[in-house]
Amino acid sequence: MCLNPGEILAGRYKIIDRLGQGGFAITYKANAIDKPRNPLYVVKEIPFPESENPRVLKQARNRFQREANALQTLGKDSRIPELFASFEDNDNFYLVQEYIEGTPLSQEIPQGKQWRLEDVITLLREILAILICVHQASIIHRDLTPSNLIRRKKDHKLVLIDFGAVKEISTLTSNSTGEILTSQAIGTNGYMPAEQYNPRSKPRPYNDIYPVGIIAIQALTGRRPTNLPQDPDTCEYIWDYLTSEAVSDDLKNILNKMVRFDFQQRYQSAAEVLQALDSLQFPQLKRRLNRSHFRPMLFGVGGLAAVLAIVLLIPRFGQQQTLPAPPPDGVSSGEKLLVQTSALWSKQRGINEFAEPNYPEALKLLKQSWREDRRDPETLIYINNALLKAINAEYYTIAIVVPIRRNQDGSILNANLAEELLRGIAQAQTEVNLGILPANDSNKDFPGQGFLEPKDIKGKGLKVIIADDGNIKSYAVQRAKYLVAQPDILAVIGHYTSDMTVETVDIYNRNQLVAISPGSTTEELTRKPRKYFFRTAPTTSIEAEALVNQLLKVGQKRAAVFYNPNSPFSASLWEEFKQQFEARGGTSFRIGNYYDLSKNNFNAEAAIEEVEKTPKTALLLIPDGQVTNSLENAIEMIKANGDRNWIVAPWTLYEPRTLELAKQLKSVEKLGVSVFWHPLISFDKKFPVNAEKLWGGPVNTRSALTYDATKTLIKALEMQPEPSREGMQQTLAAPNFKAEGATGIIEFDSKTGNRKNPPKRVAHIVPCAREQFGLTFVPIEFPTAAAAGLKCD
Repeated sequence: MCLNPGEILAGRYKIIDRLGQGGFAITYKANAIDKPRNPLYVVKEIPFPESENPRVLKQARNRFQREANALQTLGKDSRIPELFASFEDNDNFYLVQEYIEGTPLSQEIPQGKQWRLEDVITLLREILAILICVHQASIIHRDLTPSNLIRRKKDHKLVLIDFGAVKEISTLTSNSTGEILTSQAIGTNGYMPAEQYNPRSKPRPYNDIYPVGIIAIQALTGRRPTNLPQDPDTCEYIWDYLTSEAVSDDLKNILNKMVRFDFQQRYQSAAEVLQALDSLQFPQLKRRLNRSHFRPMLFGVGGLAAVLAIVLLIPRFGQQQTLPAPPPDGVSSGEKLLVQTSALWSKQRGINEFAEPNYPEALKLLKQSWREDRRDPETLIYINNALLKAINAEYYTIAIVVPIRRNQDGSILNANLAEELLRGIAQAQTEVNLGILPANDSNKDFPGQGFLEPKDIKGKGLKVIIADDGNIKSYAVQRAKYLVAQPDILAVIGHYTSDMTVETVDIYNRNQLVAISPGSTTEELTRKPRKYFFRTAPTTSIEAEALVNQLLKVGQKRAAVFYNPNSPFSASLWEEFKQQFEARGGTSFRIGNYYDLSKNNFNAEAAIEEVEKTPKTALLLIPDGQVTNSLENAIEMIKANGDRNWIVAPWTLYEPRTLELAKQLKSVEKLGVSVFWHPLISFDKKFPVNAEKLWGGPVNTRSALTYDATKTLIKALEMQPEPSREGMQQTLAAPNFKAEGATGIIEFDSKTGNRKNPPKRVAHIVPCAREQFGLTFVPIEFPTAAAAGLKCD
């Protein structure tokens, strides 16, 4: 429910306007119409958790009441807003709290502003004093950010607002075993410690110590945490060289201990930090602190108005340019490091310069990083974007959404999938921007020169924005809502998995922004087509046809299916396979309670034992697009099978981990995996050759399909006199539209957005000593690597 201005809530609170909206709650400003002078309040609306399990709502109600009681107790302290009411209405929980008139701390520490040392220490003491009060009440805030600290107008004191535990209520859910847990972490990236990314972790005081240290470092350096360099091995921040003030080793050690990646090495309480600050031996600093009051941004009303007037006049006279507003967490065109698996120091420095913004220096450093690691597509995209800014080029903007899989503590579990997708768009983007590259010595080392064909878009370049949806539905929705709100973005490539696309496709459609997916194959998107959705990947009916053909070719008429029943892709592929297989005389079935690959307690050995109770039965493995652990469980199935029964699987298993497992087995002759592109059968013969030169190694189907999605959008841009979002849709849906890519000619069914005449092949694994694992995928029509023309000796 979204309340509108003028609405009356609970017969008492008249909504004035909306103050903010996050992923978990909406906050409004309201008047109390039943009280004298109609005082202002803040109304927080928390939706009921989305679960059909009645126990989830019961626990949510208990949690809400518990947190309301805690806020009522805390509100007796003047540094915490007072709670006046708590109730539920129309499937939402509501809190009514004191309205704090003032400015958030985020306005006092903008990007680029560095504080004096004594003011930072004063800030630390003030926040820590509030935390001591909060923690003594056995409450952990869990979302302590500059935006949640308000400098109260009447006395210039800090007030702590927006406790994270309340927002957690809407994320409650139950898993397959009935356990009630939170579906995602509560907190803000950059200010949230690593352990808090684990929704199962129990809140502790050291969770709140971390963001306080981050805020202090931000004030000293003038840099947001997402723009601070980190040691790639330890994940610790490297910040002291960025300050204009001389920070002593003692203070540096205190701040570093507050923000330790490992919570066990962090201060365990706010009192410990205050005690450490008291031990600092800075007589001169202490004298300055005793003489001074807290000064940053503390002006009288007249003084503040004067300062604001000056600030507003500056752009008008062209004397100063404000820094561009950074995109939110998980979105970057070069300002942030998203793929943090092996960040080079030169790359991090380049990203820092991009954020400043100092584009020429960013370009120089990012090219240095590229020379050190040519397999990193994120770096190449940032190089292209920095070039466009550095040479003041005109360009068109598109975005791509990729999934970077993370552990529960927030660390990266697997970025391979994201990098494979990014390689495709980065290669196509580089081809465009080579066409506008100035011919001078400083650009002789630009990637791709000498073999990629330069081709600008009507004299303009191409900018790419990267968004990470993490294969998490709430993240995917957040990214989609952000991207559609950026008017310069003309189209989006993504999302990759069917799960994320089904969740977001209507957001793009409502906002008339083309989304072209290189990976979503579910027929669900065919049954309910959207005008602005297209895809370069075939649908599951096409993929099912290839797998059915393969099983019938080797004489298999029975197939046991293992899949994720909750995945739109996985469920759609089995439905299509079953229909086609049985129409041609085959039988497919699920086995007892063993078929769900997404279960955390999935037992591959037991599943194979059940399969072998029915003779001559093949296996159909359909893991989802790495949304759950089903891919890992499918690989365990291949291992447990040991090449005894035939296995067919979709292209989700066309990846290095399958080859790594196959190396451990005596034989993998009875395995067929669908593919939509392979270097040996590439429609564009130059693409795999150029890709290997560019990346220093081969690319796979996912890279090819993303390359084709990008080439498709480039073609649509070229065909429009004045490219627009609506024009992109009309161009792609036109009956005469054609684009050439690595996987073939790309045309679309104007009614469904599905690709016409899509590719379909099956690959198998053959020995090849020169490859990483001594094995490689080749199209199944080639019985050996030699037959495929590969040199493996």
